Amino acid sequence: MKIISAVLLILLFLPILYFHPISVFAKTTSPTIPPTTYEILIFDAATAPSSLIKIIIEWAFKIAGILAFAMIVFAGFEYTTSGGNTSKQKDAQEKIIGAIVGIILLFAFYIILNTINPDILKSPPETAAPIPPAVTPPGQEPSKNLVNIIEMGIPVNAPTLGKSEAYLDKTLADILLTLKDKTPAWLVTDACIDPKCQSTSEPDRRSDDCHLDGTCVDIDAASGNYNDNIKLIEIFNNAGLAVLDEVDHLHVALMEADGYGSYPGSNSCITEGCWYGAN
Repeated sequence: MKIISAVLLILLFLPILYFHPISVFAKTTSPTIPPTTYEILIFDAATAPSSLIKIIIEWAFKIAGILAFAMIVFAGFEYTTSGGNTSKQKDAQEKIIGAIVGIILLFAFYIILNTINPDILKSPPETAAPIPPAVTPPGQEPSKNLVNIIEMGIPVNAPTLGKSEAYLDKTLADILLTLKDKTPAWLVTDACIDPKCQSTSEPDRRSDDCHLDGTCVDIDAASGNYNDNIKLIEIFNNAGLAVLDEVDHLHVALMEADGYGSYPGSNSCITEGCWYGAN
């Protein structure tokens, strides 16, 4: 009886030590909120069969351990309540011995598997809970690097853009500033009309239009002569800018501009006209 009680006490803690979940801990910045823990089954398309085998074996061990523990507790209860009935005591002892043998076989199976392939028994590494992508609150969109080209002295078509505000990306504006005195004379005919470039002097721009980043701009020869525009293409190309000849005006863009209206990567002609990359 004392031996059986001792075995029961030892085995009482075995499932507690053995049974452990696969957990993922979510980091939190608040010291008052405990880490979030949840079960996760990890599969990989290339290693799905081996991953499934790992999970089946791991859970088989856990379930078998719990069942053996439950059997020992139940048999121990039967033994202690047998009231001296020899038949019931013998039956309870057989159940306990059977459960102990099952646990021994379970650990023997574990040792065999560990000898054959130690990796099959390893649990997946604990993984930090995925951090959701940052969402920019309305009204707090990333600022654009825009400058007022009228204040810089870059020539603009005042009736179209207004007399005090017209904005472009600073890199583009700085290049244009170095070209403002070039011949033939030219004018900016379309640019951003507010500091956040939510719109330009040309309405109905696409949301991905490079005009709305200020990285491209419409320019025309001050004379309105197409031959002057042809001369300006070379001037802008030599300054490191890409040019789309749209016949009635020039669409000028930074080479690194992206979105609709940006340089396609090589000289080509499209519906609107022909592209000329920087020299």
